[in-house]
Amino acid sequence: MADTSLDGLFTPLTIGNVTLRNRFVMPAMQIGFTENCGPSPRTIDYLRGRSEGGAGLIFSESCAPDHPSGYWQAAFCVMNPETRGRWEALTEAIKGAGAAFAVQLWHPGGQRRPIEGFAHADAPTLSPSGLIQAEREGGRAMTAAEMDDLADAFVRAAEDAKAIGADGVELHCAHGYLMDQFLWAETNVREDGYGGPAIADRARYPLAVAAAIRQAVGPDFLVSLRFSQFKEVDYGARVFETPEELAEFGALAKAAGVSMLNVSSRRFGKPEWPEQDAALGIAGWAKRLTGLPVMTTGSIGLSTDIFADLFDGEDPGLRIAADLAELARRFNAGEFDMVGVGRMHIANADFVTKVREGRFDELRLYNKAVDLKHLMEQVVPGAVEEHRKTADV
Repeated sequence: MADTSLDGLFTPLTIGNVTLRNRFVMPAMQIGFTENCGPSPRTIDYLRGRSEGGAGLIFSESCAPDHPSGYWQAAFCVMNPETRGRWEALTEAIKGAGAAFAVQLWHPGGQRRPIEGFAHADAPTLSPSGLIQAEREGGRAMTAAEMDDLADAFVRAAEDAKAIGADGVELHCAHGYLMDQFLWAETNVREDGYGGPAIADRARYPLAVAAAIRQAVGPDFLVSLRFSQFKEVDYGARVFETPEELAEFGALAKAAGVSMLNVSSRRFGKPEWPEQDAALGIAGWAKRLTGLPVMTTGSIGLSTDIFADLFDGEDPGLRIAADLAELARRFNAGEFDMVGVGRMHIANADFVTKVREGRFDELRLYNKAVDLKHLMEQVVPGAVEEHRKTADV
């Protein structure tokens, strides 16, 4: 009989020098409260509330390193001398309420859209091969010198995150942004050893950045790596065509000093290679093949995934009891170590507390019109329409 007890999800987990009080994580999500490229008082209050509500680990929203190519408007977070004090205040607020905290480091790559009059508007938009999808241009191919320069900026951002008291950083290698553009064969056709058909070559630059971060922050600081198969421009995309490619990547990531894998999926229970295992999702494969601590994500507690919700107008419904039972079954079977809960954390600051106490009927349904009304057109004007034109649904 399947074990659907939730008890294990409320046990501590130690990774390097950080111990999480439970296995529930609030993953990185843009929430629309950023001011002048840094956390605002509203950001601090908002994330403090999720820490008070019981989360074991909270990731910041995406934060660009201090590099001209890394962002294009003040709605995006940046780690730089002007914002560092606000990052420190955010760290203290989250950790003071009991959760661990990590800063997600991100770069848009070819998805950057410079705005005239904003800082660095004249800086080049950089990507591995000048593509954000096959035959769809995005930026221009980075030179070797630019790759080195950007890697240094990532390292400085990680050092700053450690200096302000964060427990770790996460390298965003998902959803079609820069590091994922390196990983995906469709957007990385470089011929200099950093691209092409081999996953080891396409992963060389992201994992070189991860290794440089590890060297800078020491052996025990949390270094998470977030990856996804799907992209915002292509739901059916695959970085890893086979389990063997994922296993090779996992071994290289482990050698680079990565502490854990944050596996982003549209639905946490969707089988990845059903011809080989009819039930195992991508997080389960990552755990089986890499041996690293693994976090699963993917529409937990809701009937539709985040991209169908944000971009395709499919309003979600609640499915708390069924999803938690399936989540617990997979966790107890050893498929993953942590669970990332996004939209239900947005709608319910005390999501973890209510789950622990069995108060499922008190959980509020997430509604983008209420919970993310600040975000979509503020951060990426025209994002919804562009997604509908390009996403392979």
